[in-house]
Amino acid sequence: MKEKLFSYIDSIKKDMTSISDYIFDNPELGLKEYKSSKILCDYLQKNGFEVELGILELDTAFKATYQVGSGGISIGLLCEYDALENLGHACGHHLQGSAIIATAMALK
Repeated sequence: MKEKLFSYIDSIKKDMTSISDYIFDNPELGLKEYKSSKILCDYLQKNGFEVELGILELDTAFKATYQVGSGGISIGLLCEYDALENLGHACGHHLQGSAIIATAMALK
């Protein structure tokens, strides 16, 4: 199973790198990450996830779900994709979105 998961993540590595590079090149401050949340949500929707944008009255917060059956376990993943003012992504948050998406896609 471990090898299968790693193989799958390797197969989407180019997409994940592209997403994290895009977020890095388009830094947005907290609660204003419109481009970042859009690229993450678009990718998830394109890959079968149901996406709810603007949850908890936060424009850029989203919830993406992929359901298989009912009565099983639920797994929650959290990422941040905001930048630091006058510094950009010195915090590494540009990597969290793609890492979480890769995790969600592999678990799916």
